[in-house]
Amino acid sequence: MNLFKKVTGWSAFPALLLFLIFLGINGVLTGGLSVYFFHSFISTNAAAICVAIGVTATILVAGTDISLGSIVSLVNVVIVTLCERGYSVSTAALIAFGCAVVCGMINGFIIGVMRVNPLLTTFATSTAFGGIALWILPYPGGYIDYSFGDWYLGSLFGILPTPAVLILALILIWTIFIKLPFGIHLYALGKDVKKAYASGINVTFLRFFVHTFAGIAAGAAGICISASTCAGSPVVGASMSMNSIAAAVIGGVSLNGGIGSVWGGIFGACFLNILISIVVSANFGSVVQSFIQGLILLIGVVFSVIAADRELSGKMKKIFRGGAR
Repeated sequence: MNLFKKVTGWSAFPALLLFLIFLGINGVLTGGLSVYFFHSFISTNAAAICVAIGVTATILVAGTDISLGSIVSLVNVVIVTLCERGYSVSTAALIAFGCAVVCGMINGFIIGVMRVNPLLTTFATSTAFGGIALWILPYPGGYIDYSFGDWYLGSLFGILPTPAVLILALILIWTIFIKLPFGIHLYALGKDVKKAYASGINVTFLRFFVHTFAGIAAGAAGICISASTCAGSPVVGASMSMNSIAAAVIGGVSLNGGIGSVWGGIFGACFLNILISIVVSANFGSVVQSFIQGLILLIGVVFSVIAADRELSGKMKKIFRGGAR
């Protein structure tokens, strides 16, 4: 009974439940679920899941990062351009991944060290990173050797699909960090920034780390999408930032910070993408797809605000009760 309450009270549980329900609906519409379907689903949507993990990390510290989509585009065009100039796919991917990490560190430095507002910072850097991507590759095109795609669609030891390995690597990095004392400090920072400063928490390091980690996640996403398409586009990640924020909110991550987990972002992304799959299967147009995504985001934000208000109300009641004593 306690386990049931613990599971149902988990912030990511509603997103997981929604994903499982719509997964079943998709199975009915497509005639059943198979191992091939799950392999295809994870390989197609790994990039979105990676970005959702990165964005969730930044939201947990009461911030956000809307530049990750542009970083994904930058990684994609760097890989394509370097491959066309004779670099090996592995070298091109490593250089592009390094670019993503540097982009994350730039965000982390401006936000953590210089203490500039995260939304304004990442809006500016999103434009900058996107502009660099357009400068490198002004129009969609290019070619990546299909061996990259074969590697991506393969499996580790014949068991785990390669995209799943990349996602698990991000989860492992984040889990290790959360288990450290800094993990507790991270949630404390998300709950109350002023109290975090007053408590001696290293706010600068935490913000620098989460945005660097978000850059790592965007780098992994860029590799996923590049291997999946074996082509380049300077706007391939254009919609990923907002979709990932929607995924995080649907996954029970509070936009005010301090509530939720990366699992919420993962399940939220899975739900959004299975929903899109169903909408596409039903032959709805792109306008309807955008409307549905926007509607879901609106509902998620409303529920997030309501949850935050309830939590604040509960805290105020405790304070007043304590004062009355």
